[in-house]
Amino acid sequence: MSIKSNIIETQNNVHMHFFSSVSSTMDVARDISKSTCPNHTVIIAKHQECGRGRLKRQWLSDDGGIYMTWITRPKFAIEHCFAYTFSTALTIVHTLNQLFQIKAHVKWPNDVLVDSRKIAGVLTEMQLANNQFQYLNIGIGINVNNQTNTDAFSAISIHDILKKQVDKNLMIQQLCNNLATQFAHIHVDRVLESWKKHNCTIGKKVRIVLQDRTIEGQAININENGALIVKQNNGQQEAITYGDCIIPGFKMSPL
Repeated sequence: MSIKSNIIETQNNVHMHFFSSVSSTMDVARDISKSTCPNHTVIIAKHQECGRGRLKRQWLSDDGGIYMTWITRPKFAIEHCFAYTFSTALTIVHTLNQLFQIKAHVKWPNDVLVDSRKIAGVLTEMQLANNQFQYLNIGIGINVNNQTNTDAFSAISIHDILKKQVDKNLMIQQLCNNLATQFAHIHVDRVLESWKKHNCTIGKKVRIVLQDRTIEGQAININENGALIVKQNNGQQEAITYGDCIIPGFKMSPL
């Protein structure tokens, strides 16, 4: 991995470290999170050699995409850490519309979709001590100018939508400014309200793949802790806090 980075501090006191290539931005973020790096430090790489998504899947990191990890040190209850995942996905939705007039939706638990195809994903990793956050690292992958292999999985990029290259650095700058603003005023109830407004999961038939079983039914709501409420085919309801959510008709994406 590259050991040198260019460092820029934005107008919102975000400390941005730019690398040409890393194993993964999450790996770099984990290492420096253990030091005294400032809150709102961001690791950004042009390329990841070993990028990863949820459940240890490979996170494809073709040239032209945005690959970054945001380091934050939340002060609120651990059970509400989902609000950062939801807020990040919502901020991606907002930024896509703000810069490119692209209408996107969030899919539980961590995806951003355009026309039922994945354009971005969010991955979080935390370290706790004495029931307090030491850090919460938020990995972000966005398909910008990179090509997406739609034969293998249902994905899309900004380039696919607009049929032209866009200014990736402008998107990084705007996204980071938007995230800094969002995180400075994060409120769980407002995050949930906004997530419900922009989601494409509630009301859909879903299949939730857990480590030990699979649940099928209809997604009917999100509870106060960010869990997906599924009404199963037998009529019973269950709150799902973690798992793969598959909506029939969507191809499974490795991101």
